Amino acid sequence: MLTHGHHTTYTMLKKQTIKHPEKDFVIFGDCHRTYTSMLQRVNQLAHWLTQQGINKGDVVAVFLGNSPLFYEAWLACGAIGAVLLPINTASTASELDYFLEHSESKGFIYEKELVDASHIKTAGQRNLAFCQDSDLAWSEELSLLSAENIDCAVTPADVAAIMYTSGTTAKPKGVLITHENYLFAGHSSVLYQQLTPADRYFIFLPLFHVNSQYYTSMAMLVCGGTIVLEQRFSSSTFWDTVAKHQPTVSSLTATIIKMLLETPIQANEKPNSIRQAAYGLQVTVDDLDKFQQRFGIKLFQWYGLTESITSNIVTPLYEEMPTDPKTGIYAIGKAALGHQVKILDEDGQELPPLAVGEIVLTGPSLMKGYYKNPEATAKTLQNGWLFTGDNGYINSDGFIWFVDRNKDMIKRAGENISSMEIENILSGHPAVQACAVVGEPDHLREEAVIAYIKIYEGQQVTDDELRQFCEQYLSYFKVPQEFRVIDDFPRTSIGKIQKNLLRNK
Repeated sequence: MLTHGHHTTYTMLKKQTIKHPEKDFVIFGDCHRTYTSMLQRVNQLAHWLTQQGINKGDVVAVFLGNSPLFYEAWLACGAIGAVLLPINTASTASELDYFLEHSESKGFIYEKELVDASHIKTAGQRNLAFCQDSDLAWSEELSLLSAENIDCAVTPADVAAIMYTSGTTAKPKGVLITHENYLFAGHSSVLYQQLTPADRYFIFLPLFHVNSQYYTSMAMLVCGGTIVLEQRFSSSTFWDTVAKHQPTVSSLTATIIKMLLETPIQANEKPNSIRQAAYGLQVTVDDLDKFQQRFGIKLFQWYGLTESITSNIVTPLYEEMPTDPKTGIYAIGKAALGHQVKILDEDGQELPPLAVGEIVLTGPSLMKGYYKNPEATAKTLQNGWLFTGDNGYINSDGFIWFVDRNKDMIKRAGENISSMEIENILSGHPAVQACAVVGEPDHLREEAVIAYIKIYEGQQVTDDELRQFCEQYLSYFKVPQEFRVIDDFPRTSIGKIQKNLLRNK
């Protein structure tokens, strides 16, 4: 593969520092880190890690919110061949204990505001080399260390990070990501998004998540662009930040798109500097059209997994997304350059166009495997193909539709029902702000279709009104048996609704 010769994440930073020494690598509020200053700080942290006894192959866990320190830790680990373990900052002490134990972590860098006594006790019991970002003594200690470049025998094939999957039904699995995986993700994102060194990527999704690592941060490192980093998304300050720092691209989620649409019109929202923004799954056609018209920002979709590293399916920027004539749902795109996508049935046979089956893909850059889990690795990676656990179909033009995750497909009286199709319809009701559809056991018909609904403030709607609305667009067996109104949904760190928690209600 070796898309970038023999570069690692660290040597790529060195290369870009030579090309763009005084250019901002990351802007964080009023803090500007140029490529030169970022490299110096990365070198100092790398020297500190070495002094703490961290060697090549050792795992360093980071429990950090969005800040320049995350990048410093990430690239410092890369410099000495250590393995970064980014941990979701919402993790409990017991979850943290599992990550530290399973990964055999040797170091722990954390943000004081994110931890409590139980977190500190858990980390402390493991005799780790650890520090906190707000420790002034630590900052002073780092500033006194050498800023000379690191010379360590790290190769593109070496593991750069372990990313743990969400683990809704079993313990999370640690995905092994190499330096070349990261650089390929950045390189492919630059191509798909037509990025240049002049671009500025607006990043506010958490840096411990793959979205902000694979598709956005790595893209800027690879092309020598600038990252405009926010601690978190804020709809009230979004357009002020855009006006101040002039980002040109961004990555959104369905929740963020909805929130921006629901904010009152602001004077600086259009025209703005953002020409395009990517998003993942489950954005309704109506919301997409409203967003693009209101803000003048082209939206395009991408699909990838923690295990597949890069965007394997993308909407070409030069093509319009087709909708399925039956469901009205947009396609998620076409197989990315150098990738192949197949739809297989339960027996592993390839299906014809429009038939629904499991999305299976292959490409130049898949994960190295799951850490200490050869059985799961062998199940997910088969003969160079990655089995996604997601269902979809392909049309004769090569456009691919996502139908549902295997675990979210509802089976009712012998029919396979896509929860996403029902959600797309329900979202069109004027009283519905958000919804999620799940299956629950039904002793007569396998599963009942249950719709959880969040209603706009000040609105009212009855079950009969919702049922009649659905009956206009859905076959009778897809219409929910129950509508349950809730105040809000349990969500992941990037705003996705956690259906597994709804099913356990």
